[in-house]
Amino acid sequence: MNDPRAKMEGNRLLGLGAPQLDWTKAPGRVPGFWVALLGLVVAVVFPVPALLVGGVGLAFTLQARRVIPAGAVGSGLTLAALALAGATLAVVVLQIVLSMVL
Repeated sequence: MNDPRAKMEGNRLLGLGAPQLDWTKAPGRVPGFWVALLGLVVAVVFPVPALLVGGVGLAFTLQARRVIPAGAVGSGLTLAALALAGATLAVVVLQIVLSMVL
């Protein structure tokens, strides 16, 4: 069977408005961002509980990151949440090191 309509290469169907996948409803995407942001805010006052909150945010974010392909719509929020979780870790480590030195 050599039906030319079945070939996807070169027929420009994707460029003509074929539906694109929507990853904005991926599980853990939005809660991971908000919990990671909460972890960063809590890290300023309570460093050790912030590690737990940041870890939960990181878990949600990694759950969504495993589902969403790179460059897809909705992947920016997961990258921002990963950055927030990393910043939470950096703030906590900095506070612990400064408390040991001073």
